Amino acid sequence: MESESQQVTRCPRCFGRDVRPSRKSGFLDSIMAKLRRTPFRCRGCHNRFYIYVPRDKEEAADVAASAETPETESASASEEEPHKADVAKHAEP
Repeated sequence: MESESQQVTRCPRCFGRDVRPSRKSGFLDSIMAKLRRTPFRCRGCHNRFYIYVPRDKEEAADVAASAETPETESASASEEEPHKADVAKHAEP
């Protein structure tokens, strides 16, 4: 069983778990560091990507909680309703 501090980092391209920190170099990495992003590289597909690194434990808990919160169905249902109504209006002669 994994603790909260040992979250599994996955590659966004191949979803592999075999990732490692990548070396920081260049202008983009310096900008991303100011935005609290750390470069990682996937050993499977060699994709280089950035992961957000929280400043403290409270911020890490907030990020984890927001990632686990599913979208509400009422919001998605309200978005679909006008579309169905538009289709019905166009279908009538």
